[in-house]
Amino acid sequence: MVNPIPPGLKKIWDNWNIRGLMLFSLFLQTFLILFAPLRKRTGHKLIIMLIWSVYLVADWAANFAVGLISDSQRDTHDNQRNCTCDSQRHNSTSDPAENNYLLAFWPPFLLLHLGGPDTITAFALEDNELWLRHLLGLVFQVVAAVYVFLQSLPQTKLAIPTLLMFLAGAIKYLERTRALYLASLDKFRDSMLKEPDPGPNYAKLMDDIASKKEANIPTMIILRGEQSDEKPITSVENSNRMDDVEVVHHAYRFFEIFKGLIVDLIFSFQERNESRYFFLNLNAEDALRVIEVELNFIYEALYTKVQVVHSKFGYCTRFISFASVVTSLSFFYFKVKKSGFDEIDVVITYALFWGAIALDTVAFFMLIFSDWTFAVLYDPKNESKMLRKYIAATIGWFLIFKRPRCYEHKKHSCKLLATPFLLRRWSGDVPGHNLIKYCLKGRPHNFPKVRDYVYRFTKKFIPGMI
Repeated sequence: MVNPIPPGLKKIWDNWNIRGLMLFSLFLQTFLILFAPLRKRTGHKLIIMLIWSVYLVADWAANFAVGLISDSQRDTHDNQRNCTCDSQRHNSTSDPAENNYLLAFWPPFLLLHLGGPDTITAFALEDNELWLRHLLGLVFQVVAAVYVFLQSLPQTKLAIPTLLMFLAGAIKYLERTRALYLASLDKFRDSMLKEPDPGPNYAKLMDDIASKKEANIPTMIILRGEQSDEKPITSVENSNRMDDVEVVHHAYRFFEIFKGLIVDLIFSFQERNESRYFFLNLNAEDALRVIEVELNFIYEALYTKVQVVHSKFGYCTRFISFASVVTSLSFFYFKVKKSGFDEIDVVITYALFWGAIALDTVAFFMLIFSDWTFAVLYDPKNESKMLRKYIAATIGWFLIFKRPRCYEHKKHSCKLLATPFLLRRWSGDVPGHNLIKYCLKGRPHNFPKVRDYVYRFTKKFIPGMI
């Protein structure tokens, strides 16, 4: 029987299936960390579909590569004495057995890739509900990577860098799983519910009621709603324009309050009145700026790793992960002898190392210049006016680039948003449905007048049925 796959194509696949998938997986991670933020900046369907496709393919590529490496390890052990097959896959200067240990060093990089970039963890709210599946996926992927690593023991000279990369990869995957868990609706709702506060006089009140009941004195508790005629302290005069630092501060404050709308929480009248009073005393442009930043906070809390990264846990894990990658690279460069390794595989290994470091570096700068960092750093209640003024000036200089830009329409007396594409916090478009146009538009019928024909036929030939 003739083999439908040409020998040359099969040879290319045997030589480059694992190598190609490793580089392809690294490319997908680079694409996501750079272009996933475009999802909130545009409503273009082609761009959204491209990001969605890469988001799905990224996990598939990493999982498939782990399986191929595992199979290659098993096949190499089975055919270790047969050099004819392996000689087609490596140069004459490389030792198939030694190079096999280098391939066993690659699965931890795939764990890093499965952890995903900081810019996207979920594409829809339903993805966050699958956090338990990702946790099980973490367990299975770690088991698969450990299985590949154990096959290379005890002869491998890459044990230490492999263990360091295991640590970094497991942390990355755990960050993604925790981000999905924190953004799931149940956990999101629980994080909004606070412990009930009975007040400072609750214990004394209960003692008085108990003593009166023991004395057979009629006792009744009457609940009165809290009333407050005071205006909120955080107000902005209509005549004064808010600076960029104040916009981020107030947007973050309202985000912490009204993110409960996502899980249908009911707010107190104080919170509603405070929000109403605040926005009624703003001009339209400042109100738009605050809402823009607030919606950006909500988006990043639901679809990115921001809740994990901007925490003490996130700072520690990110430092450990990055330090593990750098230490592993240093050990591989200075301590591991490359004799016996295929030169191409060594180059790919360095590409994986520097790619991981570059992605972490980009994520670090995104972390520094994010609205979350600015909101945390700026505290208007800081006692040191000099420090507060210096922080506000520094943050404000960076926020100038993100400030919405508008221009006057030539024909109509209105302003149009013209913020540069890469600096937007949102798409600048609000989709709407034209009900009048929909009602007036005639909808074509696939089978015109079929019902009339059936009725006439039935009436003419079967009059007894009508």
